[in-house]
Amino acid sequence: MRKILFAVLALVLPWGLHAQQGKLPLIDEIAQVEDEAGNIVLEVFAHNKDGKTQFYLDVGNLGIGDEVVQVMFDPLFKLYIPLGETFTEAMEQLKEMQKLFKADPGTVSDYTGNFAAAAPTERLEAVRVTTGKTIFGRRLDFALEREGYIRGTSVSKSDFGSLMFTMKLNRKMYTKRYQ
Repeated sequence: MRKILFAVLALVLPWGLHAQQGKLPLIDEIAQVEDEAGNIVLEVFAHNKDGKTQFYLDVGNLGIGDEVVQVMFDPLFKLYIPLGETFTEAMEQLKEMQKLFKADPGTVSDYTGNFAAAAPTERLEAVRVTTGKTIFGRRLDFALEREGYIRGTSVSKSDFGSLMFTMKLNRKMYTKRYQ
């Protein structure tokens, strides 16, 4: 009975995967930073939809709360910041964002972003990025205001530095692929 089941699955699964081809946008992971548990906390990827490539910075899941307290409970929705259509444009945007870590604490910058599940959509909204300082280092706080609540997350300088290091290592390969 098992052999029959495996034979049927071997025939049906490739057909099902072939039927999905072309319907889902292609995502090419360029660089990632993981926490100790192996969860991705920061990522740059290329999103190819309808033959057009767009690079995004994924700053992860957002908490909900106010300016002081954020409760993390939503594992599906993430904040995506568009970086450009080529690898070079993405690197330039990331370098500009990295300069914010040197700004005075409390400095606010405005970006556009997309808060969506699984993959970015075309719906863009205002994202406030605030420079912060802790005992252990510097951080960037990303925030969206929704229905009287703030959805937010923080990115540490060390995590962002690790992401930039990986981007620089991958520069040659991805610059040729995404010109």
